[in-house]
Amino acid sequence: MKETASGFIAKSEEKAADKEHRRKINFNIGKYNAVVPQGKLQFADLHLARERAKNIKWKAIETLDTQLETFESAISKRGAKVIWAEDAAQALEAIKKICKEKNCKTLVKSKSMVTEEIHLNDFLEKQWIESIETDLGEYIQQLDGEAPYHIVTPAMHKSKEDVAKLFAEKLGTDPNSTPEQLTLIARDILRNKYMEAEVGVTGANFIISDIGGIAVTENEGNARLSCSMPKTHIVIAGIEKVIPTMTDLALFWPLLATFGTGQRVTVYNTIITGPRQANEPDGPEDMYVILLDNGRTSILANEKQRESLYCIRCGACLNACPVYKNIGGHTYAATYSGPIGSVITPHLQNMGEWKHLSYAS
Repeated sequence: MKETASGFIAKSEEKAADKEHRRKINFNIGKYNAVVPQGKLQFADLHLARERAKNIKWKAIETLDTQLETFESAISKRGAKVIWAEDAAQALEAIKKICKEKNCKTLVKSKSMVTEEIHLNDFLEKQWIESIETDLGEYIQQLDGEAPYHIVTPAMHKSKEDVAKLFAEKLGTDPNSTPEQLTLIARDILRNKYMEAEVGVTGANFIISDIGGIAVTENEGNARLSCSMPKTHIVIAGIEKVIPTMTDLALFWPLLATFGTGQRVTVYNTIITGPRQANEPDGPEDMYVILLDNGRTSILANEKQRESLYCIRCGACLNACPVYKNIGGHTYAATYSGPIGSVITPHLQNMGEWKHLSYAS
């Protein structure tokens, strides 16, 4: 048995026996389960909406090369620079080069699973660049030295008492602070970092082919600040994120919000089509889009696995998975956990080391 597989079994046994851990997870998933039905009510025919989304992603993935070339052509005309990265090493090298050119000392980034996939924060630390997570959940996890626990709610396994204790230990705050007070403390710290940062990094919820745009959906506004306040904006996106047209967002944004957080639509929805133009008063001076393969074309080549590239990372499969509810996110020791992780991780990583995840959800 491979070490990763044996480690997974050992951690699973430990977490499954941790009743307090399971209580926190089921409490938070319970809140999710309570609000999702309300979000679903916005769809006259939910099954039809999901089928339409699937068909749109089918078209996008079946014509992936054309879709990405159209995107590159459109966004390049407005001054953005597109970089194609075959693997994590190429993506990191491109980011290193950009940061060096911009004399970057501080970098702010919004929540992005693809940056976790390439271990961006660890890499930047070795380059003596301060990388600050600006999503509150990700910021909590960064303070605690932990990876995200869930692809949508990074600190799902922490209670409000856990967070208050963590802030007291790391930031010297009152250990009895309320969630509202903790949020204000984090906001004040992060606002200063936005002002300091030379570079901002975001992911992409969707790559819009026809207009050459990057679509980002969020609830905190941190991604919008990360891409607009620093002078340089870097987007890192998996090539499977593409959708054919901007009008497709009218379907995908509500679906992602409903199944991700139970909302009709999230609070902030942004389309970025390039750096600041000559007639615009604000925005970044430079914009780079790194299109990451990192094993995705291997999934594309496998007809039986190809459908996994349709995933929009809503996290609903994790919340429904009985295995995930018992062992949690960190047990998987992978960027993508739960059911979607069991499908794609063995292909994005080494199959021999990670094939046990195919039976883990």
